[in-house]
Amino acid sequence: MDRKNSTGSSVASFLKKLVISVLIVEAVAVVFIFALFHLIPASLYERLLAEELAQRTGLRFQSASFDTAFPLAFAMEGLKLYDNAGNELVRLENLRAGLNPLGYLGGLKISIDAKASGGQIDGVARVGFFRSSFEMEARAIGFKAIPALERAGMKIDGTFDAMLVMKKDDGCPKGSLKVQGVEFKDAEFSFRGLPLPIDDIDEAGLSAEFVNCGVRLDGLWMEGKDLSARIKGEIKMASPLSSSPVDLTLELVPNEGLLKKEFLLSLLQQYRKSANYYSIPLKGTLGGIEAGE
Repeated sequence: MDRKNSTGSSVASFLKKLVISVLIVEAVAVVFIFALFHLIPASLYERLLAEELAQRTGLRFQSASFDTAFPLAFAMEGLKLYDNAGNELVRLENLRAGLNPLGYLGGLKISIDAKASGGQIDGVARVGFFRSSFEMEARAIGFKAIPALERAGMKIDGTFDAMLVMKKDDGCPKGSLKVQGVEFKDAEFSFRGLPLPIDDIDEAGLSAEFVNCGVRLDGLWMEGKDLSARIKGEIKMASPLSSSPVDLTLELVPNEGLLKKEFLLSLLQQYRKSANYYSIPLKGTLGGIEAGE
């Protein structure tokens, strides 16, 4: 009996020492990671991130300030994203990306907190050995956070909500993007440099899926007093991102007010399919979309 008690005590003592040793090793590893992370100059992180972004997407970013933050995070102010031609695409007031120091065994977890044009963006990215995922929710984002819209002929004062979900096991990523909760204060639209008399927009939204190494645009739509419009089609993703070929169609249904503006509609005559339905093919790449024949 004494021998059994002695053996049991020895096993318990061994397990206790093992648990304490593991905890000490993990604590030392965490302290080492903390120290190493903050000893590396922030400028080096910024350069590495910029190089990785350019290599994978052809895009580049610029920030008014870039620094590390406690415990393990990057903090950026005045962040702007550009395409390879130097055109500004997106701007954020600030962004904080926090790394999970205890999740390294199951993969890296990155928490994202950002503000853009008065709105809030929250996201979580998980990067593992065999799979990765990204989820993002944006609330009350001002359209002014996307300068690319104005270059495309859409000058919008308003806000929107968005939800993005992406997963990647092997091969190409899969997921979805939805834009809803759109509110317009004022909006001006143009086509080929000519202003479009579109007023009183009631609804707008976007629904897209990431499939077959590309984006299937189920609908980018808008309903207004004078016009109903919808863009649908596919974008085949390429690197750099700006070289991705597009195969889209812009569908227009003028309402009574716009049908009276004969001069404007005459510019779209070649795209007319019926009395009040126009179908305009949009071709090219993300870096330069043009109306087809």
